[in-house]
Amino acid sequence: MPNMQGAPLEEQVKILLEQNLAYSKEIYHISKKIHRYILWGRVMSITSLLLFVILPVILSVIYLPSIINNLTGKLLPGIGGQAGALDGVLQGYGLDQGDLIQMIQDQGGPLKAYQKLLDQNN
Repeated sequence: MPNMQGAPLEEQVKILLEQNLAYSKEIYHISKKIHRYILWGRVMSITSLLLFVILPVILSVIYLPSIINNLTGKLLPGIGGQAGALDGVLQGYGLDQGDLIQMIQDQGGPLKAYQKLLDQNN
């Protein structure tokens, strides 16, 4: 800061205004950098949200049913992983779902029916 003791008042004001302008320009440049930093932080936040949350959910909705159908087709070859295949299997024995449910209830519920099934195989 220059010595302003002997300078007239107008010169002192002029010097102070120039210093104020220099400080204001420096603050402006710093605030622009901060603004860019915050903007890129928001962009990266949205990108990571899309990449790690929304995209996996969308992909799972698209591909998960076909994966489940393939697995059930391999694990349960009689049913084949198709939605209406159980009806086809039951109709092969002359039954429908209502008859199957009634048979299970007549045997004392699902646990007792399963126990009887295991006992028959042993």
